[in-house]
Amino acid sequence: MFEVNSIAVGIVLYNPDISRLGKCIESIKRQVNKIYVFDNSERKTMLNDVVVTYLTEGENKGIAYALNKIMEKAKTDGFQWVVTMDQDSIVPEGMFRGFSEKILSYPNIGIICPQVIDKRRIYSVVENQMKEEFVDFCITSASCTSVEAWENCGKFDEWLFIDLIDNDFCKRLTLSGYKILRLNRWVLDQEFGKIIPKSKKQQEFWLKVSKVLCNQNFAKFSYKKFVSPMRVYYTNRNIIYMNKKMKKYGSVGYENYNCKGYLGFIICFILPSILRAQDKRRVIKATIHGIKDGRAMNPVEWSI
Repeated sequence: MFEVNSIAVGIVLYNPDISRLGKCIESIKRQVNKIYVFDNSERKTMLNDVVVTYLTEGENKGIAYALNKIMEKAKTDGFQWVVTMDQDSIVPEGMFRGFSEKILSYPNIGIICPQVIDKRRIYSVVENQMKEEFVDFCITSASCTSVEAWENCGKFDEWLFIDLIDNDFCKRLTLSGYKILRLNRWVLDQEFGKIIPKSKKQQEFWLKVSKVLCNQNFAKFSYKKFVSPMRVYYTNRNIIYMNKKMKKYGSVGYENYNCKGYLGFIICFILPSILRAQDKRRVIKATIHGIKDGRAMNPVEWSI
């Protein structure tokens, strides 16, 4: 069996809640011996823990840059696998040992990941916990990534900065011949975005509508969402850039919005973002700016 202490953990920080971060680190310390933290905050986050290796450049360099620095440091220190974490995630007890038990079970494993759900969203439910399966995509949070696979498929794309980084990385990883193994036994409760669930009746109504129409996008009306103009900008910019870069291998990223192409993206992301926005003017400007910047970028087409 692969030793669990041969796995390192990397956490990307950005102005974290110190209390929540402390709980996150404590849940990890009970399972592994090495934790790297890359701090994207403008002000240094004070951590008094000898287990933690603190990395920073004193400014927000983006998630992809931070992840690459963590992977590089782990490789230098002799680690072959790194679990990448968000700053507010609480790790289920025994998850890292569960990952270590499966690392040598299959050939060409690039990532081992848990189920990830957001309990605030009524449509986000736990699947068969006895099942393990190969999937095409996983988020970076709580994913145990092979350092070799990360390097061979081209690392994380730092131009993306924040959104769709995991879609791009998983696409290149699987195209490069690696597999993503999801262990449904392990479930991470992850909060995606700032939302406020509506009443129970309203949630159930929109869930039924989504099932009747076979489109999960309608279930998203079961909660109120805070729409960040910054995230709208990066999503609009990155979806165009990423599909230019990966055009030899079909579409990528649209699966996040339950659609298959750019027209569906307009219907499922751009229009709802504007309609649900608290500051519609800023969101419209962010959308236009993101589209312009994405169209202006001419990335080198990625090849296996």
